[in-house]
Amino acid sequence: MEHWEYSELFETIHEVYEEFLTEDRGHKHAIARLVDDFSNLGKVEDIIVDVAIGEIVVTHDKVFIGYVENITKRLSMFNLQEVEGELTKEEINDLLKRINKVIDGLKNAEVDYNLSAEL
Repeated sequence: MEHWEYSELFETIHEVYEEFLTEDRGHKHAIARLVDDFSNLGKVEDIIVDVAIGEIVVTHDKVFIGYVENITKRLSMFNLQEVEGELTKEEINDLLKRINKVIDGLKNAEVDYNLSAEL
């Protein structure tokens, strides 16, 4: 990972999400901003971003169908070889646990078909 440390990227995403919530535009808006602001950072970084956003959305009452489908698809296609040499063994183990937790959480999430952000 060229510009981020493993735990730093998770922490930053969660902190930025909290900052977006202070704008009083709602969870959907905050997630949409995260997706936009943290897209295409790099192969390993994008996996971490999906996991971090997935961890956030599974705590919501409903999860937009697009996030459920896209995050689940990308994390289900995760290839361990993509992160070897980029992350430590401990980070890889942590990432695998988080991926499984997010995928399970998204499978059990109530789906929201309305993308419009709360106002």
